[in-house]
Parts: sequence; C-alpha cells; structure tokens
Amino acid sequence: MRNRAYATTALATLPFVLSMTHPSNAETTSPDKIKLSLSGYYQQWGVVTDQHLRSRTAPGANAQQQSTTLVDNKHNSEVCVIGQTTLDNGLTIGVNIQLEAFTEADTVDESFLFLQSPTVGQAIIGDKDNAAYLLHVTAPDGGISIDSGDTVKSRFFETGPGVLFDSPLATTNLRLNDNDSGKFTYITPRFAGFQVGVSFIPEFESGGDDNSALTQAGSGDSGRAAGQKNGVAGGVNYRDVIGGVGVQASGGFLRAESFSGGANTNNANLLAYNAGAQLSYGGFAVGGGWMYVPQGQRTATTRFNGSSWSAGASYEFGPYKVGADYFSGNNNRTPNGGKDRLDQAALSGTYVLGPGIRLVGGLFYYNWQAENKLSENENGIGAATGLKLSF
Repeated sequence: MRNRAYATTALATLPFVLSMTHPSNAETTSPDKIKLSLSGYYQQWGVVTDQHLRSRTAPGANAQQQSTTLVDNKHNSEVCVIGQTTLDNGLTIGVNIQLEAFTEADTVDESFLFLQSPTVGQAIIGDKDNAAYLLHVTAPDGGISIDSGDTVKSRFFETGPGVLFDSPLATTNLRLNDNDSGKFTYITPRFAGFQVGVSFIPEFESGGDDNSALTQAGSGDSGRAAGQKNGVAGGVNYRDVIGGVGVQASGGFLRAESFSGGANTNNANLLAYNAGAQLSYGGFAVGGGWMYVPQGQRTATTRFNGSSWSAGASYEFGPYKVGADYFSGNNNRTPNGGKDRLDQAALSGTYVLGPGIRLVGGLFYYNWQAENKLSENENGIGAATGLKLSF
C-alpha cells in the first residue's frame, strides 16, 4: 500500500525555492530541528481459498496438480519513519523511510528526501514511486482492493512464473521494473484542478540500495539495474467538484531505454501509457483505470507487451462501506506464443471500528493462466477477513 501524498521534485526549481526572500532577523524564529516520528499501517488477514493450481514442465505436457492450503494467514505491513521542518523562508524539508514490518527481500521499501512549498510544488529525491504512479486514479473498492491491491500484495492465491506488479498482469500503475528506483521527481501545485508531475529515473532497480553504475542487467549486487536506463515518467491529475459531483481523472506515460540486450532487441525500449477516472456523489463512487504497454524488455529473455483495466463502484454510509470491482490483465512475456492472463473480482465491505481501525471482509474470484498453460489456477474463489490498522 503506497502513500499517495503529493509528490515531488525537479532540481531545476531548487535555486528559485532557496532564493525566496528571507525574513529580517527581527521577524525570524529559528526553525525546529527535524524530529523523527513513526507512522504506517499493519494488516492481518484470514483467507480461505478453493484453488485449482496446475503446472506443466513444457507446453503440451501433462498437467500436475499442486496442493494448496485451504485456510491461511496473510499480512502486509510497514513502519514509516518520517520527519520534517519548515525553514524561515517557507520551504519544508523532510525525510520518509519505510521499513517492512515482516521479513522481506527489501527490508527498506522506500527511502526519500522531499522539499515542498505551497507556491512552488514538491520535489522528491530517492527511492519512491514515479510521478505517473503517484498521480494515477483507479477504481474504488469496498475494502479488498485488486488493482495492485490486497489480493496480490498479500498473495491471497497462487500464480505461476509471470511477474505480477512489474507487468500489466496485476496493476494499471506504471511501475514496470521501476520498483522504487532512485529518481528525481517534481510535482506542481494544483492549478484550476490540475496537477502535473515528472520523474527522471537514471536506472531501473529494486530500490533500497545504491545501484551499480554498470549499464547492464545482472545480479552481481542486490542493487544492480534491471535492464532499463534514462527513464522518464510523466503524469497529469485533475480533481474538482462540478455540480456537486466529485471528479478525478489522470493520464500518464513511462518510457526508458534498454541496455540488457538479448532476444527482444527490436522492441527492447520500454513504452507504456495509462489513464484513470473516478466520479463521486454523496456516498457513491464509480471509476476505473487502464494501462497499455506496446513494447518493453524486462530481462534478456522476457518482455513487457500487454494491457490491463479495472472498474469498480462503492457506497459509503456512516462507518460502513461496500463495493465491487473487477480487474483484467495480460502480458506476452516471451515471443513463444500465448499470453499470461489474470482476471480478478471482489465484493467486499468495511466497518470503521475506530480512528485508524477498519474491519474488512468479502469474497473474491481469480482466474490465472500462464503462457502455453505452463501454470493455471482457473476459476478460483475465496473469502477473506482482516483488520487494517493505520497509525
């Protein structure tokens, strides 16, 4: 679950920000030194699934049934260390370090510095989602999210060799190998309902470590680049109330050069686009998201080439919320024919027990099939209930 607080940075704006008129000594009070505090979220789930997972060693081979657990415990939690101070010239400077609350490959999920001003905007420097990701609008949900959401983040069901978040299979967000890579981002203030952002991503990496300066894909150190460089992500977001109807909309793009070589040299450079919209009135909300990736190389032997979309509706009344949503994604991972496909649906509800405490539950559906049917988990159903705590 990502913090969607407004994003962040263009170094070109910093000389202007730092040169803003400084008050006279008579008017000045010393700004406070940055003090760190804790924030974050904690989720624990109980999940029941009826799964039909099968796998094949080669196309056309006999399918082998895989045993799965009927009842399982799932979780997804982070502790954020945050601190900021506002200088006498009005510039706010802060840090945000996000730690995984359970054992993960990347113990530090995101770590970045931000500078912000109400009149100039916000800059973010470090391991953080790109501007197109931060400004994206997608479908509402009743409490169990499926567009880059709870079902895949907490792994409610099993899939095969396909890559979920870094492909169109499980998200309409423009992540695509940019898993909190080190980057420079700038996002403008909101003017007439519009907000615009842009990110420059020197190398796509897993985040959390200083990446190797080698412009090649590899595994020699945990931060080495994934295969793309000189990435640019841009997005625009609109938010307003028109005739009593809340309107949100977004559009974005992501492009990058490939330096990993391999089988997909003719379409190795990454291109991707997305859009989303949401309307709300009273307690009702309806909307959806869309992503299209015409080309891109993930590794020397796999690629991005697919699309995804989501749609949903919700109704909130007092401490209650209910909703239903649907997601469909596909990706042509290799040039060997066929596509990875994932469809999901959820019907869920939320009850707010207290400040920052939500009881969530519902039913979900999933249908997974890998290229050439090397892995399948078709027409599965499940139920989940959990507590979502924020602090």
